Amino acid sequence: MKLSFNHLSLIVSVIGAGVFILFPTITTDVLNDIINYLLTTFDTFFLWTISLILIICIGLILSPFSKNKLGGENAKTEFSTFSWIAMLFAAGMGSGLIFWGVAEPIYHLNSPLNTLHDGVFSLAITDFHWGLHAWAIYAFSGLVIGWFSYNEGREMTISASFTKENSSIYQLFDVLAVVAILFGVAGTLANSIALIETGVQSIISENIGGLTFRFLLLAFISLVFIASSLSGLNKGVKYLSNFNVALALLLLLIVAYLVGFGNVLNYFFESSIAYIKALPTLSFVIAEGSESWSHGWTIIYFLWWISWAPFTGLFIARISKGRTIREFLFGVILYPTIITIIWFATFGGGGFLAENFKEIQTATNTNYTLGLFTLLNNFGIGNILGLLSIGLLTTFVITSADSAIYVTVLLTKKTSMTNKLIWSAVLIGISSALLIRNNLDLNKVIAITGAIPFVLILIAQGIKFLIVINKKR
Repeated sequence: MKLSFNHLSLIVSVIGAGVFILFPTITTDVLNDIINYLLTTFDTFFLWTISLILIICIGLILSPFSKNKLGGENAKTEFSTFSWIAMLFAAGMGSGLIFWGVAEPIYHLNSPLNTLHDGVFSLAITDFHWGLHAWAIYAFSGLVIGWFSYNEGREMTISASFTKENSSIYQLFDVLAVVAILFGVAGTLANSIALIETGVQSIISENIGGLTFRFLLLAFISLVFIASSLSGLNKGVKYLSNFNVALALLLLLIVAYLVGFGNVLNYFFESSIAYIKALPTLSFVIAEGSESWSHGWTIIYFLWWISWAPFTGLFIARISKGRTIREFLFGVILYPTIITIIWFATFGGGGFLAENFKEIQTATNTNYTLGLFTLLNNFGIGNILGLLSIGLLTTFVITSADSAIYVTVLLTKKTSMTNKLIWSAVLIGISSALLIRNNLDLNKVIAITGAIPFVLILIAQGIKFLIVINKKR
């Protein structure tokens, strides 16, 4: 009996999960050693590679080739611009902004790059981590997958970027992508549940929590994302993403009003200018004396985005048929970056301006999730805003899990409801095991490990894509 690709992916995922979960300490230590070695040895290579991807995307936007549509001249878009941006943003990094919106700018006040401990430059460093480079990774990955699928008539998989045939060797890339997606989303799901628990304890009562609470929360999240997944892309993911963005905009507007729209605008423009000025240096130079900081922040962030590229890139490709390359790259890179800068200007800037800034800073240094709630406590409706933030995090995580199942069944080429349920069960099983272990370092290592090989795969995909489009000129 021949082993199907779907079954092979399941076996590899389960075995991989078993190794991580049965031997968490050894696995974490070994992988941390490997990651630290690679960071020390190839830090400049990683930085330059991601910066080059951004430059290539800008070059493509400015080139005549950008007038080509994904799917050909007569291709029509499937989703409105609002729904398109909502889905790519929710799948890409929406949940991370909620707590890091306050915390990261505070951390960067003491960055070795920020010798003046300047709040505006702290925001600029944060924008560098979450802005153009991050979304260029997703955009380039999505463009390559989308072009080969819609314009070259190939399957929507990682391996299809390299061959038209079902090559066993190249299909290993798809297996690796499935494993990376499941482990990355499971790690994020486990971490997010821990963050939600911390938030509930901070707002309602410290007595709430524990393993039972985490499993009840996982059960609720699982029921919703399974129901959404079974309803299909045009209903479940689309409606959830629209709801996420509407809820995020509501929270953003309320906090911006309470902080002061004028203050937010000042931070937005000042941090944007500082970001643009610092971009050339930050993109290509690891300053002497800041190596350890750069490894722990910039390079790790970029590897994190790469680890999500097989998932987010493929998902963005799937929802972008009918858009020109210029519209695609411009939309995927610029719109989310602008939203991100506004978000940090509102929450990070609000933290800097708060009367209890020292309290926020202390809380953030104790636990980065507490910075948000300490900021919100300044306002008369702090608890309401805190619960709104927790609800937003929950819906973002549901959307990520839903999208991950959708992408997984695309990669395994079996999109039946039964297969969606099987992969949902695998994702829930891995997440449950991580909740029991309750090891944040393990969750982080699991999510990042998949990024290392995908740096090379993304480079190879890019070279193949550039060769193909050059022949079209």
